[in-house]
Amino acid sequence: MFVENCECQCGTNEYDLCDDEDMNLHYTRYHISFPTICDGFTELIPINIDGKNETDETECEYWQCNNIYTRCDGFWNCFDGADEVGCEPVIPSLECPLHHHICVSSGTNQFMCLSLEKANDGHIDCLGATDEPKLCRAIDYQPPTSQNFHCMDYMNNSCIDIDNLCAYSKCTNKVDTQVCDTSKNHTVQTSICTDDYNLIRSDVENFFCKRPIDTNKPRIVHFSLDRLNNSTTYTTKQNPKIIIPYLSIIQKMVYPEQPCHRGIPLRVWLDEESNLTMITCLCPPSFYGNMCQYQNQRVSLTMRFETGSDSRRTLFAIIVSLIDDSDERIIHSYQQFTYLYIDHCSIKFNTYLLYANRPKNQTKQYSLHIDIYEKISLMYRSSLLVPPDFPFLPVHRVALQINIPHTNYEVQSCLNRPCLHGKCIQYSNNPKGITFCQCNQGWSGQYCTIPYNCTCSSDSLCIGVLTNNRSLCVCPINKWGSQCFLRDLTCQSDQNHICYNDGQCVLTDKNIIPNKQFICICRKGFSGKRCEIIDNKIIVSFHKSIILPQSMLIHFIELIDNAPPENGSTFKTIPANQNSVIIYWSHPFHIIFVKLFENNYYLITVQKTYNRSSTISTTIKSSDRCKNINEVLNKTIAEFHLLRRIKYYHLVCLQALPLLSCFYDNDHFCLCNNYGKQRLANCFEFNHSKKFDCFGQSNFKNGAQCLQDRRTCSQTSICVCLTCFYGKRCEFSSSGFGLSLDAILGYHIQPHIAIRHQPFVVQISIIITIVMIIVGFINGSLSIITFNNRETRQIGCGIYLLGSSITTVVIMIIFALKFWILVITQITYITNRLFLRYQCVSIDFLLQINLHVNQWLNAGVALERAIITVKGINFNRKKSKQMAKYIVLTLLLLNIGTTIHDPIHRRLIDTDNDDDNEKRIWCIVTYSSSLQMFNTVMNIFHFLTPFFINFISALSIIILTARQRRTIEHDQRYQKLLYEQLKEHSHLLIAPIALVVLAVPRLIISFIPGCMKSIDDPWMYLIGYFILFHLFHLC
Repeated sequence: MFVENCECQCGTNEYDLCDDEDMNLHYTRYHISFPTICDGFTELIPINIDGKNETDETECEYWQCNNIYTRCDGFWNCFDGADEVGCEPVIPSLECPLHHHICVSSGTNQFMCLSLEKANDGHIDCLGATDEPKLCRAIDYQPPTSQNFHCMDYMNNSCIDIDNLCAYSKCTNKVDTQVCDTSKNHTVQTSICTDDYNLIRSDVENFFCKRPIDTNKPRIVHFSLDRLNNSTTYTTKQNPKIIIPYLSIIQKMVYPEQPCHRGIPLRVWLDEESNLTMITCLCPPSFYGNMCQYQNQRVSLTMRFETGSDSRRTLFAIIVSLIDDSDERIIHSYQQFTYLYIDHCSIKFNTYLLYANRPKNQTKQYSLHIDIYEKISLMYRSSLLVPPDFPFLPVHRVALQINIPHTNYEVQSCLNRPCLHGKCIQYSNNPKGITFCQCNQGWSGQYCTIPYNCTCSSDSLCIGVLTNNRSLCVCPINKWGSQCFLRDLTCQSDQNHICYNDGQCVLTDKNIIPNKQFICICRKGFSGKRCEIIDNKIIVSFHKSIILPQSMLIHFIELIDNAPPENGSTFKTIPANQNSVIIYWSHPFHIIFVKLFENNYYLITVQKTYNRSSTISTTIKSSDRCKNINEVLNKTIAEFHLLRRIKYYHLVCLQALPLLSCFYDNDHFCLCNNYGKQRLANCFEFNHSKKFDCFGQSNFKNGAQCLQDRRTCSQTSICVCLTCFYGKRCEFSSSGFGLSLDAILGYHIQPHIAIRHQPFVVQISIIITIVMIIVGFINGSLSIITFNNRETRQIGCGIYLLGSSITTVVIMIIFALKFWILVITQITYITNRLFLRYQCVSIDFLLQINLHVNQWLNAGVALERAIITVKGINFNRKKSKQMAKYIVLTLLLLNIGTTIHDPIHRRLIDTDNDDDNEKRIWCIVTYSSSLQMFNTVMNIFHFLTPFFINFISALSIIILTARQRRTIEHDQRYQKLLYEQLKEHSHLLIAPIALVVLAVPRLIISFIPGCMKSIDDPWMYLIGYFILFHLFHLC
């Protein structure tokens, strides 16, 4: 209340500025604005830079004062007036050459031509010193003056305004009367410049009357591409087929006496024969009485709703009830709204709720109870409680800003209420934890103990009972009425005549928005009230020399007259092995540029006039890159303060070779545009470190960015997850891939493209897989035939080898299924979730078990060989065979027990990067921190334990064999015998070491927090996965 109240509360500073008054003037005095730099008017308060006071009008040697912001604006921004040459009104009797001004001669009082060389040369050539604007211009940062006529009195050097031109003289030398036509008889002592003399003024008088005064110069000048044209106009083509049925207008009967206060008088015929009539009043609910002269006690409610970024296109049914605190929990009155953010975001809903009794019961406490449901699914979202602040008022006015909870909002249940036929719910807006009973259908009351008969239609919700025993119903879409039995055929008669392009027609509240019967929810690619507008389509291709990231950020800049540019942003994933993307945008725009990497911008297009429903196709080349200011200015100038550095920006465009399209600094984004025969800079403020959180309305997790197309009433918002996160709110982590084939090849597999046309990396993977499966299957099959012999299975070692052979074949079969399911599902978009869920849970689980069991069986072979070496002829074959069977069964159960958590925590996820070609279904596993630790320990256990068993067993065989030889050959040195045995049985040591070396990459991969993303160079990972991961199973 104290800001801009024409009284300075904060006191003035040394520059006569008051911080709490005239915010626009305060802005121009302290804000560095590119359009007003070096425009001939000092507006910035001096800034001390390196011991020197700098303003917006210092160091202007390299600034082009004749630019799109100063050209023909009526003010001499260049002191020689070069920016106004050719802009003066045409004088029929005078034809001036190029580079000449029109002015009035001080000697003849007639129009003459003045060359630029004589303008601002310190000598007055024109009447009123119009050729020397400095003489009457305000000094430095002082407020502009309206005095633009110089008296040409060098002694006094005074300037006057034209308010009293030809009325009386203000100049001591009477020079201001020279412009007046003395042949006219002025009947009143007013200026010749008033409207009374519009038709009789001479051309000379008009010249001075129409000269703009400095006080009319705009204080704030906003970015523009061409100030001479309207940059935001565009043509809208009306579709003649659009026919919207509206409610007929009922003419109100007006009676001269108006006996009904705020009501409608109605004439009632009492006797037709005698023509006896009387006037009765139809009162609105807020009034009563025979003449509507009394007010009803009521709650007058004004509401505005706000939704999270995930519910902008969700249709809501909002029920506001006036309740009391009795055991019956009586609903005195209610009002129901249908709300869609993209259509109603700026609407304030006004209504009033009446008490059931007149007057209201003062002993009861009343509150507003608000229920929110999703209209289409009738799914419950939340409830809010608003107790009145001043319950003693007869008419209680309440203004509410209601925030509808996000989609993921978990309704808080409670146990502090005995809700017999319902459930206890906590209000979402009450931090004190106030609760209520949400009753089942057919029950009401404070604790859901009072039965009632629901009279709502079968496809609606019954959420309470009113005082007249009518049910409170929540109607499904396209049905209405107190009991939802009325069906409106507006949206069902002919969908194509209501909402175009497959838009969804939804009825509105006739009593809330009477002039609008329906709204249209448009599908992607269309917008407008009837979905009749095709969104702009931008096709962006990239030259092969440009390195592409996985995604890019696109900025759309809309220019608005007399307002700063508005920036809308969207996010786009760049598909692997593709060099083009398609972007749809439903709002006006004039500039588009993309951000590929950090501080790496490319200009797409610049258009002065917005063309609706247009298609723009462009190829981004290296020359379209916008350079940083440090790349285009030398280091000394680049490190200048912004106020000094910005005055060199025109030089950047003038001197750049090859031609530069754009550049940027920390605060601005600049274009290099052709102006006349020059290329000049044109900059607007741009926040490069902008926080993308949908202006505080984002509920996304894990550092995700939220992009929306508008600051207010945005129609779309996109969640941009960081790497390794997914979900509608980026609430899940996809680091459970462990760099499996899904992560390595997933995004390289192109959907709906034949294998022969797939990327080279996919084709190579298919060839390697086929070869590996064939070789592995043959190797395993031959091993099974070999070790299935009865003789080889006389001891436990043979059983271990047979089991290892079987697991090798099983591994090859499971891996073949895993690989081809991945390829087929990504190429053909298989969406059978039952099948995908089954293979997700089973295949990786079975593959992991068989890999571990295979290692343990190989370790069992080595261990039994060591035991045979130790026991020699005392080795019990029968016992060994029997023990091997138990050990195999134990190993199988051990591996299942230590791996069973994997299928339990596997799930399918859907990723949709707003790109039709990038909708995928993935299988991932997500562990808690404690379970992740357990999984890590088990991986190390299943890796290191078999290795140590292999290595120690082999070493034991060598040592024991050497000792046995020593007992026979006494003359041989033990070291020599040990060396010979080591040389003879070296394969026993090499095998486990080789297996470990080959298995180390798999162990490392299992610990890498790999996640679902497109890997630009997959070859290293493929080698690690195919060769090192599976080769040793074929040995």
